[in-house]
Amino acid sequence: MIPGALQPKAIQYHSDLPELTEGEVNRAIMLEKQRRAAMSGLLPEKIHLSQDATERLILIARNEKKCQLLAKNYWAKVDQKRELTRFTPDEMYQLFQERASRIIRKEFVIDQYNAQIIKLLCMYFTGHKDSEKHGLSLSKGILLMGERGTGKSVIMKAFSSNQHQSYVLINVRHVTYDFAEHGFRIVKNFSQPETIPMNHYGQDLCGCCFDDLGTDEERKHFGDKVNAIGEILLNRYDSVEHKYTHITTNLNANAIEQFYGPRLRSRFREMFNVISFDTKAPDRRK
Repeated sequence: MIPGALQPKAIQYHSDLPELTEGEVNRAIMLEKQRRAAMSGLLPEKIHLSQDATERLILIARNEKKCQLLAKNYWAKVDQKRELTRFTPDEMYQLFQERASRIIRKEFVIDQYNAQIIKLLCMYFTGHKDSEKHGLSLSKGILLMGERGTGKSVIMKAFSSNQHQSYVLINVRHVTYDFAEHGFRIVKNFSQPETIPMNHYGQDLCGCCFDDLGTDEERKHFGDKVNAIGEILLNRYDSVEHKYTHITTNLNANAIEQFYGPRLRSRFREMFNVISFDTKAPDRRK
C-alpha cells in the first residue's frame, strides 16, 4: 500500500480518464520507486512493485493527468480574449431601469421630468457616435444639476458600470471627513483615477462621481483649513482626462462660484457636459 496515496476505492473509475503514454507510465513507476527507495535506503532499481501496486499507481497517474488537463483548459479559457459586452442606448435604457429599481427597491419612475436626461445619459454612457449631435462631448464628464430629491444620485449610481467610462460614486461629505482625519493624503488619493483590477468593459482605469457637491465643508487638518473637494477637482482638471470625473449637485452655477470660487467654476465648462433638471421636477423622496 502506498502511504498517503489515494486508494482505488477513493478514485471513481471513469472511461473518460485519459490514457497514459508509455513514457508517462515509466515516469510514474520510476518516481514511485525513487520515493520508496528514499524511505527504505535501497537503490531504486532494487525496488519491486507488485502488479496491484502498479495498477493502482497508473490509475492515480491517469486521474492526475485528467486534473492537469482540466486545469490547462480552465486557464486557457481565462486567458482567452473575451468579446466585450456592448449595449445600444435602447439596451442601456432597459438596463438602467432594472438597476435603478434595484437600488431604490421599488420601481424607478421615468416620467416627463427625467426621461430626456436618462436618454441623453444612455447615449453618453454607451459612447454612442451621435452623442456630439446632442451636445455631449465624450471627452468630458457629466455635471448633473437639480434640486434635492430629483434622483440625481440614484441615476448616477445606476450608470456607474458602463462601457464608455465606469466610475465609483463618492459622497463628498465622506471625503471631507476623511481629510480631517488623514489630511492631504486623501486629496492626493482622489486626484487620480483608480486602477480597475479586473477587465471591466475593456477599461483599465475607473473614474469618480463626486455626489452631492455643495454639502461638503471646509475642514481643518492640523490647523490647515482646506476645501478638500475644491482641491481635488482642481487637481483632476490638471492631471486627469475629464471623462474620468463626474459630479451631482443641487447648486447652480452662481452658487458653485460662491462656494468654490471663480477659478473652479471656469474650469467646469471645460470639464463637464452640464445636464440640468427642470426646476419643476418633483422631490421623489416625498
